[in-house]
Amino acid sequence: MRLFLKFIDKTSETVGKLFAWLIVFLVVGLMYEVIARYVFNAPTIWAYDLTYMIYGAHFMMGAAYLLYARGYVRIDVFYRFLPPRWQGGLDAFLFLVLFFPVMAVLLYKGIPYVAFSWSLHETSTAGAWSPPIYPLKTVLPVALILLTLQGIAEFIRSLGLAIRGKEYGV
Repeated sequence: MRLFLKFIDKTSETVGKLFAWLIVFLVVGLMYEVIARYVFNAPTIWAYDLTYMIYGAHFMMGAAYLLYARGYVRIDVFYRFLPPRWQGGLDAFLFLVLFFPVMAVLLYKGIPYVAFSWSLHETSTAGAWSPPIYPLKTVLPVALILLTLQGIAEFIRSLGLAIRGKEYGV
């Protein structure tokens, strides 16, 4: 079990840190567009599409890493006063009733959405460039699967905390 948790954590961390570098390309693309548009009066036709595609991939593929790093906002007005076992039990319960059902619905709806986009070889209609958008949409189920796997790891840890008083794998 520890090997499974370590593998999921390492995968989430590696993918998250790798996709974090997309922000560099996003900033460079936006800077190029701003300079081209306002300094040289020569806007590009590709900058808008490219920047939202980069940001979409950056945002979605970083979700599992954010869960691993416990970077999500937690409303802990009462939570922080609970003993560790109660915190683990509450977390495990919330994973079961909120996280996993939402992931299931998103995957159930998202996979056909992506498959349909691939069948059409869908292109973007947002800008003049009209690049293919179906590869970007493929990021959705991949990111959801990674997030679900990280959720399973976090659920196991929460359950261990609730039962044993310390997280499993620690």
